[in-house]
Amino acid sequence: MTYGYTQRSKRIIPRKVDRKSTLAQRGFACIALDRPKGGVNVGHALRAALGFSARMVILGEKDQSINVRKLSTDPGRAYRHVPVLEVADIFDVMPNDCVPVAVELTDDAVDLATFDHPERACYIFGPENGSVSPEILKKCRHIVKIPTTMSLNLGMTVNIVMYDRLAKATRNRKS
Repeated sequence: MTYGYTQRSKRIIPRKVDRKSTLAQRGFACIALDRPKGGVNVGHALRAALGFSARMVILGEKDQSINVRKLSTDPGRAYRHVPVLEVADIFDVMPNDCVPVAVELTDDAVDLATFDHPERACYIFGPENGSVSPEILKKCRHIVKIPTTMSLNLGMTVNIVMYDRLAKATRNRKS
């Protein structure tokens, strides 16, 4: 609660003013792709970023053939609305006080269905034909997996994780 002031005649009278956040939800999410190889999946990830209000997309060591301005799977041209950073090391541009969350099929990964998303998270996804690098996995506070009977493609995985974050945040707001 903060205080504002009302002026009556020549006196200033303090009054209470309720200041509520204008944000629908607290915190933010970033999407990071570790060594993406195909423009199709990068386009799907950019589309998910735009659709689920990610604050930025980080492309770590992306394939040089990928041009984010010419992706047929990103018809909304997300790069115009969501910052896209192309870097050698994802952690060099990750926002301060942001929790890195790797999305990977490992034995010790937490099931996405039971995962509590951090308020400020950077979700890191591996390449289409591989896994998140071991160096990145070591730096992540959480590793989560989507419980499926087979591997999913990169674009679909990004959409599922971002939807899960939105669904859980919406459910928690109503409580």
